[in-house]
Amino acid sequence: MPWKTNKPLFVYIKQTLLFLLASFFLAGCASKPWTEPLKDKEADYTTQIIDSLVARDLACGGTLEGDVVFFYQNPLKKKALSGFLQFSEPSSYKFVMANPFGQPILVITGDQVTFQAINTLKKQYLAGSLSSFGLRNDIPSYFLKGNWSGWLTGRNELSSQAITDIRNDRDSRGVWLTFQSEEQAGVYHLLLDPEREVYLGLILENAYNETVAEIAYDNWVTLGKCRQPLEINITGLDYGIEMRIELSNVLITDERKTYRLKPPPGYIRRYMK
Repeated sequence: MPWKTNKPLFVYIKQTLLFLLASFFLAGCASKPWTEPLKDKEADYTTQIIDSLVARDLACGGTLEGDVVFFYQNPLKKKALSGFLQFSEPSSYKFVMANPFGQPILVITGDQVTFQAINTLKKQYLAGSLSSFGLRNDIPSYFLKGNWSGWLTGRNELSSQAITDIRNDRDSRGVWLTFQSEEQAGVYHLLLDPEREVYLGLILENAYNETVAEIAYDNWVTLGKCRQPLEINITGLDYGIEMRIELSNVLITDERKTYRLKPPPGYIRRYMK
């Protein structure tokens, strides 16, 4: 049980951050799931849907809160990490793990620049730069600088003018939309279900046409003017890794927040450059 760990704070924070980051920023490869391009009339109809969904997503709230469980599995082991997540566009987050009595035992906050963490049992505080954390743990910079909000919520805020290709899905689930990635050299592909008006999946490719992230969305719910997937599945990753994010008791609000932690009095402090 995590609240009984004897590991030093920086070791446990490292494992937890890697778990969280891996859940957002994933690497793997798979065969292309699309076929021939849509005909002009079908493509025009699809772009109309896209622009309607963009307007919906832009009007959606900027902060997501809810209970979360991260599952990780490879051929040798399985892990699960649960807690309460707050995420505010574009990249501010707060993750809290608690003991069975609801008392916080680990709190992590940050964004795409810095992170802070507090272990209440050990009375320890840790802070540092996310870029340094990525370099120390071989996390590619395009994951750290990518569109965290879009990946977590399954939203798209680029209009049809940014689409470079539209193709049918090999398994007739919908149509694949190709966009030039704004975060780094490369493209990303969104699988749209035109009837349900939700995105079923995302594939991110780098400048070498290599798949660096693949996400499938499921269990969509309507929360006010927003649509949110409660299940995010990641499969087909390197080394047989599979991952899943399950959300529950989700609330979406308009307010955008920033999460920061200050070292409590008497806590041991450690800073990572």
